Amino acid sequence: MPLKPYPYQVLNTTRIGRFAIEQAELATPYGPAPYTVARMKPFACCAAFVEGRLACVRQYRYAVETYMWELPGGVIEVGEDPCDAAVRELREETGLCARELFSLGTTFTSSGSTDECCHLFAARCDATVEDRALDRGEQVELVLLERTEVERLIDEGAPIHPELYVAWVKLQRQGLLDQLFAH
Repeated sequence: MPLKPYPYQVLNTTRIGRFAIEQAELATPYGPAPYTVARMKPFACCAAFVEGRLACVRQYRYAVETYMWELPGGVIEVGEDPCDAAVRELREETGLCARELFSLGTTFTSSGSTDECCHLFAARCDATVEDRALDRGEQVELVLLERTEVERLIDEGAPIHPELYVAWVKLQRQGLLDQLFAH
């Protein structure tokens, strides 16, 4: 017998900043079961390559109390195309301009508790860096990494945002990883 989702009833929604916390109940054969979902705006991020190096950003993430290795990215504005958001966030966080962009599809960061959707891209960028335009409260360090440095971070279990892993695998499966790391 195929699995079917339990009936889902929203009991309460609380808006907090950019989140909406939805308290719900699942109607299971064993009785009602509480369920909570964090509703979030979609975001876009970009695995950007400059002269054969991957542009990563490091920033402190208060939720996990550590610095994370991440791809440049951020929230998609209302009415904004995900591709345009990826290019905008890349420029804002790193000062880099995409000259060629590839879609890598979408991912869901933590589908058990949130609907947060990431539109994932890869880009070739020019080496010129423009002024950045960070959001208030944002501290971002741009680090250009050689392939061996990314592999070392992965092997050592460094705190890496999941989208970096997804981009890595998708680029590798599409045969683009070697090309993008080539000078």
